[in-house]
Amino acid sequence: MALPSTTAAARDAAARDGASEPGRPPRRRRWGLRALLLFALLGAAGAIAFQRATRIAPPDMAPPPDEALRFDGGVARVGPASLERRGALWVMHLAGDPVQLGYRHARLTAPIMAAGDARMLDLFATFVPSAALRSVLTTVVRARYRDVDRGFPAERRAEIYGESIAYGDRGPAFLTPYHRLVYLHALYDIALAFERSPLLGCTAFVASGEATRAGGTPGHTIVGRNFDLDVDPWFDTEKTVQIVEPAGRLAFVSIAWPGLTGVVSGMNAAGIWVSVNGARAGTFEEHGVPVVFTTRTILEEAHTLDEAIAIAVRDAPMASHMLLVADGTSGESAVIERAPGLEPAVRRRQSVMVVANHFAAPAFASDPKNVFVREHTSTVEREARLEQLVTRADGRVDAWTAVAILRDRSGVDDVPLPLGNRNAIDALIATHSVVADLTARVVWVSEGPHTLGAYRRIDLGARLGGPIGEPAEARREGGARGDDDTRARGDPVNSAAGDSARGADARERADDTHDDVAEYEARGDIPPDPLLGLRALDRQLLGARMRREAERERARGRTDAAIEEFERALALRGDDHLAWRGLAETRAAAGDAEGARAAWQRVVELVPESPAADVEARRGVTAQ
Repeated sequence: MALPSTTAAARDAAARDGASEPGRPPRRRRWGLRALLLFALLGAAGAIAFQRATRIAPPDMAPPPDEALRFDGGVARVGPASLERRGALWVMHLAGDPVQLGYRHARLTAPIMAAGDARMLDLFATFVPSAALRSVLTTVVRARYRDVDRGFPAERRAEIYGESIAYGDRGPAFLTPYHRLVYLHALYDIALAFERSPLLGCTAFVASGEATRAGGTPGHTIVGRNFDLDVDPWFDTEKTVQIVEPAGRLAFVSIAWPGLTGVVSGMNAAGIWVSVNGARAGTFEEHGVPVVFTTRTILEEAHTLDEAIAIAVRDAPMASHMLLVADGTSGESAVIERAPGLEPAVRRRQSVMVVANHFAAPAFASDPKNVFVREHTSTVEREARLEQLVTRADGRVDAWTAVAILRDRSGVDDVPLPLGNRNAIDALIATHSVVADLTARVVWVSEGPHTLGAYRRIDLGARLGGPIGEPAEARREGGARGDDDTRARGDPVNSAAGDSARGADARERADDTHDDVAEYEARGDIPPDPLLGLRALDRQLLGARMRREAERERARGRTDAAIEEFERALALRGDDHLAWRGLAETRAAAGDAEGARAAWQRVVELVPESPAADVEARRGVTAQ
């Protein structure tokens, strides 16, 4: 019997061990490659399925027709819409149905919107340096808010669709333009869900009747409002005054930023004001109507305070907040407290109303989240100071007095505060500061930085083609009454009934008298704050940058370097209580108890920005 060859035996042994024919990968490696390929295919399929499952699709409607962008003497135009500079402000005038409004908005401002997108991505990368973690966070947000547009009114979805067509693919590639813009319009509510939201700093007031009887405009209803958003200078430098004439609805003016079609501060042609102040109570809902759309509906539909309140209590909110509404005809105002899971609470006043960031109604006030806001922010101090200043005006509140109140940088009972202290009404973080005379249908908007620049007068009546210097009473009724039947049939999106010949004639008159309107408005501007010329803001910003560098050194565990940087920042700005606080904490960590106590003493002297911070500082002074 012949014995098997050694070559054959070796081949059989190799086969048993998983080897293969010469020139082919081992069997185990082939199975490993196949498994890896399978996992890659499954991962890709899963990613595609996730993208499809979480994609927010635009409404099924025809895209708007292309409209040429023209430039005429420094004014950009698209159809009847325009964008121009008024000092350092952008002033945009829009008209049309919802799709046209959105298209023309983005057609005029797309480059500015793209710059804002880029800034937000830069900030995201700064706060979350890890690309992997950023990917995880965007995945979580995409999954959690995949149906966020369910609560959007049909008109607003159509308007966002028009925006997305004109904006195109200028923004980040991980979302479609429509999807990104949907998130933009829910961002205010989403941000309010976070514990350290930058939106808890706004302050506003209304004065009317007796509070304005002896001012420059006796009996008029005056509103003052600082919208504090301490996120990025873009929101301040690119603030936009939007004058909007929606087809079949009331015209209005809104102060916001390019890309936002909702409203955070605004007044309509009927003299109704609405603005939103962040607050915290109740729960958070992924579904509901974003607050910027509830406020938009108020401006488009409300002729009276009662109508405005009815709209506010009808819509289901996503996040907690307060709405300040006022009526320039009756002089009455109200604060509407809203939170998911709680019945809205309404408090009304006839003469003076002030609001910061804490709830007052019993069902809201006892909420632990509201208690935290009262204890850990400056809301109580700001509201008390605001009430004090309006009362001290003793009936002399007018636009100039209102600007002075919004620029106030002292504490309650005139206690001196360091520049930028959050206990002040003006902490130099307002991205827009607005005064409105609701009776005259006029707003004044600070061109920045913050409250320091000139407050440019914008006359809504004149901008809508009415007589210069007079409210446009015809526009007050406008197309809103003429289109009631269309709205009742439930087809407000594509209706153009309100885009009547009268509206077109009014816009033509406004174009013909553009120079006259601009000259008239300029005569009513309120001058810049003298502080602007002293470069104090530049010094404050440089000190803040140096303080943040010290905080970064401390986070790295480099205690000696952090102490040196804090001391460097304090050499520039000795009244920076946040730098003194950082120095106190860092000295304590380094074992320098006496140095820490001395630094805490300076924090107490410079007035901490919340009751909790004051307790912490005093505890540091007495620590053994």
